[in-house]
Amino acid sequence: MLDRKFLLGAAVAAGALLLVPGVARTVIRVVRPAVKGAAKAGAAAYAAARNAGAEVYEDLEDLAAEVKEDLHAAAAEAQDAATAEAPVEAGKA
Repeated sequence: MLDRKFLLGAAVAAGALLLVPGVARTVIRVVRPAVKGAAKAGAAAYAAARNAGAEVYEDLEDLAAEVKEDLHAAAAEAQDAATAEAPVEAGKA
């Protein structure tokens, strides 16, 4: 919730900018470097987050591939073990 004093101040500032064109130019000149710096910082943070996300995604893909290989290997070992035991049991019967 916005404070009433803040809203009043914002309204007065907006009115001053509309009524006095020279004030608008001055405010823009003063505020522009800060806004530009904030935009650059935001773009850099976005790029860093995107790169970090790509690395995490790649690591998870690698992990999923390793798990899939392990599951296939375990299934093959279980099948080999079952095949190796089957003739022995058949011979006993």
